Amino acid sequence: MKVIQIVSLFMLCASFVNLAHAEQKIGFVSTEAIIALLPMTKRANDELADMQTKFLTQGQGMQADMKAKYDELVAKNETGQLSDNLKQLGQQEMTQMQQDLNEHSQRSQETLTKRRNVLFKPILKQVNETIQQVSKDLGFDIVLDVQEAGLLYGKSDYNLTREVLIAMGVDVSDIPELN
Repeated sequence: MKVIQIVSLFMLCASFVNLAHAEQKIGFVSTEAIIALLPMTKRANDELADMQTKFLTQGQGMQADMKAKYDELVAKNETGQLSDNLKQLGQQEMTQMQQDLNEHSQRSQETLTKRRNVLFKPILKQVNETIQQVSKDLGFDIVLDVQEAGLLYGKSDYNLTREVLIAMGVDVSDIPELN
């Protein structure tokens, strides 16, 4: 008798759990699409592109200086104007120039990464806060990110990407996949 009561209690609890899950409203968004369509993202990407161009130009200048120095050393060596000491000094100078170029490249990448993090941190924060607010406003219990969750299919009624973009002030009328 006790076994039947325990099994009955277990079945009753299981049905409540299933009922609770059936009432949950689950939605999804494409955070990647949201971020890509924001004007502030374009400004951040433009700033990063400008920085990258500046660093690239500096690196190309350093490479041009290296090539000019190398060509000068080769020309002097061919005409016999380089002593063994000058050859050694020239090699040391070329090695130093290569190290400087490598350090410049590494510092440039680190600077770009740090700046990207600074620029995108408030964007990501605002997107996440807006997703949470829109989800609450529309009565969703769970919202998944298409990329992070690996969502392969979701009924369009549960896609909150459009609503989040609208809440962030983006004009979605020109974006066919969201209309």
